[in-house]
Parts: sequence; C-alpha cells; structure tokens
Amino acid sequence: MWLGGVIALLYFNVYPARIFLGDVGALSFGATLAVVGLLLGKSPALLVIGGVFVLEVSSSFIQLLSKKFLGRKVFPVAPFHLWLQYHGLQEPKIVMRFWIISIVFALLGLFIAILTTMPAL
Repeated sequence: MWLGGVIALLYFNVYPARIFLGDVGALSFGATLAVVGLLLGKSPALLVIGGVFVLEVSSSFIQLLSKKFLGRKVFPVAPFHLWLQYHGLQEPKIVMRFWIISIVFALLGLFIAILTTMPAL
C-alpha cells in the first residue's frame, strides 16, 4: 500500500504538478523509510540513500545557524534547490538532476548495505 502511494504520487506529480504531497505525506514517507532502515540495522546506508534530503536539510540548517550566530546569511537563499533556481536553473531541470543524483545515492547506499551484511572472508 505504501509503495502504491509512492508510485501514484510520482505518476501524477510530473511537471507541472497536479497534486502535492505536503508535509504530512512527506514526513510519513520519510518516517516509514527511517523505521525500515533502523529495523534492518542499516542506518549508515539510509543516510547515503537519502543524500539529497540530507543536502537540503543541511543547507537550511547551516543558513539558520549562520543567521543566529553570525548575524548574516551564508547562502542567498536556502534550501539548496532554491539556490539553484536563484542562479537561473529552471525547476524541471533541477528536478531531473535531483532524480539522477538520488539514483546514484540509492545505488551507493544499497552497495553499502550489501557490504555490511556480507560475512568477512
């Protein structure tokens, strides 16, 4: 059922988006992935698989800390995808590039997960 929801979202959410996931859906999908990763003992692999999300959250976190402690912004805008738009990339190009980067992170994370389950030779 969860996978069906993800597939339906991806099917209907091509540019221009007809439906939006929102915070409730995004947080529940993220929590589901986190619980599965924790139950399987694959937390490091989960961080790599969610590399794009880690990048987005990190850029916002750095921006917040810099405004609070330094009194100025590190980036003109945050999160990272808005910075790319700020520099002239169109939204569909950003989305497609993030898909490619996500696929690379997912394959790398799966490789790490498989390596951690293989017995030592």
